[in-house]
Amino acid sequence: MRTGLMGGIAVFGALAVVACGGSSTPAATSSSSGTPAPAATGNPTTAVSLTESGSTLLLPFLQELVTPLTTQYSNITLAPSGGGSGKGITDAIAGNSLMGGTDAYMSPAQFTANQTLANIPIAVSAQGVWFNLPGITSLKLDGDVLAKIYSGTITKWNDPAIAALNSGVTLPATTIIPLVRQGSAGDTFLFTSFLSATSSTWSNGPGFGTTVSWPKVSGEGSASSNPGMVAACKTGCIAYIGVSASAAAQTAGLGEAMLENKSGAFLTPTPTTVAAAVTAGAASIPSNLALSLIYQDGAQSYPIVNFEYLVVNTTQSSTDDALAIRTFLEWTIDPNGGSQSTYLAKDNFVGLQASVPASVLSAIQAKIASITG
Repeated sequence: MRTGLMGGIAVFGALAVVACGGSSTPAATSSSSGTPAPAATGNPTTAVSLTESGSTLLLPFLQELVTPLTTQYSNITLAPSGGGSGKGITDAIAGNSLMGGTDAYMSPAQFTANQTLANIPIAVSAQGVWFNLPGITSLKLDGDVLAKIYSGTITKWNDPAIAALNSGVTLPATTIIPLVRQGSAGDTFLFTSFLSATSSTWSNGPGFGTTVSWPKVSGEGSASSNPGMVAACKTGCIAYIGVSASAAAQTAGLGEAMLENKSGAFLTPTPTTVAAAVTAGAASIPSNLALSLIYQDGAQSYPIVNFEYLVVNTTQSSTDDALAIRTFLEWTIDPNGGSQSTYLAKDNFVGLQASVPASVLSAIQAKIASITG
C-alpha cells in the first residue's frame, strides 16, 4: 500500500468550551463564515463507558485523561487499553470497542469497506530511534542507513556508512541487533513510512504499513509494545520507539539518535521540531482526515511525525453513546480540557489547536459533529 507521504501547522484560536452537567450544547451548525460550530456535547443521561483499544504510543496519553474526564463529565468513563494500532482499527471495525486508537490512518480499502467509520486526529505525536551502545551518547543516522540496517546490509556499528555520518565518534565493532514490533503496529507504519520516503530500495521492497515483510536479519529481535521495545533493547540494539515511551528509554540508558530530515539537518523530536513538521505538511487535510506528516520540508522539521487517531463509528447504537463520544473528542482536543499542557507534556505530545491551521481544525470538528446515534 502506498499513499502520499505528506503532513502540517499554524497556531490558531481555542475551541469552544465543552459543556458539562446534565445537558448538552446545541447541535452543530455552520456559521455565516462557513466554519462548522463545535459538536453537540454534554453529560449523557446514563452512564457510558468509552472502551478503547489499540496504539501503545497513544495509550499513556489516554490514561492521563481518565480521571479529569470523569471529573468533568460524571456519566462518561474512559476505559483505554493497548494491543497495537492494528487491533485498535480492527476492534473499531468489529464493534469490539467504541474507539480504536491508532498511529496510522486507515487505508483506502478500510475506508471503502467501512463507510460509517472515521479516523479522527486528537493530538500530534512522533517516533524516536533509540540505540544501546555503552559509551556512545551521540549518534547521527539517516533513512538510507536505517533501511540498510533493517535489510541486513549494514551489520556492524562501525560500518563506514555510519562512521561517515558521525565524524569524531569512535564506533565499536558491535553487531547491530535491529528490533521490530510484533503484530500490526502503528509504530511500524511510521518507521517504514520514513524508510520508504528516504530509500528507494526499501520503497520498492518491503514498503510501508502496519505490517511489512521484514527482511531476515541475523540476531534481530521483536517486542509487542513500546515499553516492550525499551525492555528488549540490549547492548548493540536499535529500536523505533514512540515518544510517549521516551522517559522509559532514557531511564533504561538508551541513547536517542538524531535523524537527518529532508533539509539535511539532524534532529531529535521536540515540541519545536514536531510542530515544524506539522507547519510544513498540514496546510489542508483530505475529507477522510488521513494525512501523513512523515519527512516534511523545513530545516526544523523532525522527519517522523504523526497524528494520533481514534477510529470511531459515526453511526452509534444509542444517542448517549454518540453524545459521550462527541463530548470526549471535543474535550480532548480542547486546550482547556484534555489538551492541557499538563497532560500533553508527560507523553511528549503536541496539541492540535497549537499546531494545525483553522481550516484543518474545522474539518476535524465537522467529523466529530457527524457522529450520531
